[in-house]
Amino acid sequence: MKNYGVRMLREQMENIPDLPFPEGFGIRNYRPGEGHIWTRIQRATEPFIKMDDGLFDREFGHHLEVMPDRSFFVITDDGEEIGTITAWWNPDWKGVEWGLIHWVAIHPDYQGRGLSKPAMTVAMKRLKRSHDRCFLNTSTQRIVAIKVYLDFGFY
Repeated sequence: MKNYGVRMLREQMENIPDLPFPEGFGIRNYRPGEGHIWTRIQRATEPFIKMDDGLFDREFGHHLEVMPDRSFFVITDDGEEIGTITAWWNPDWKGVEWGLIHWVAIHPDYQGRGLSKPAMTVAMKRLKRSHDRCFLNTSTQRIVAIKVYLDFGFY
């Protein structure tokens, strides 16, 4: 099956689902210098994009100062980072600024445990503080992710 890119939109930031993490899991903010953790998680989860050592810097290096406010790690109760999500932005998409759900990943060993939706809750609430609308990019072979995004009001 061919894999096609999909852009999903949410043109307002009202009625964000408020879903808690299951017992044993939580979320914390990115801390300076943790790009290697982001890269480790992305490498473990990404079948379609080559994850080289410079990807984190290309994606976020121009705005590292905002990462502690906009990027999150899903963690176990023991503090192990097992997922990541970023509440990013595009300053000029279609002539206006949009929030951006960016680089969502849950390590394969922890997928299917109800962690994506609580992470989306956190990232969407962060986006709502700064943006009136948001979008994300995914692909047709990420059916489970698309369902999560539809449940969060993206189309």
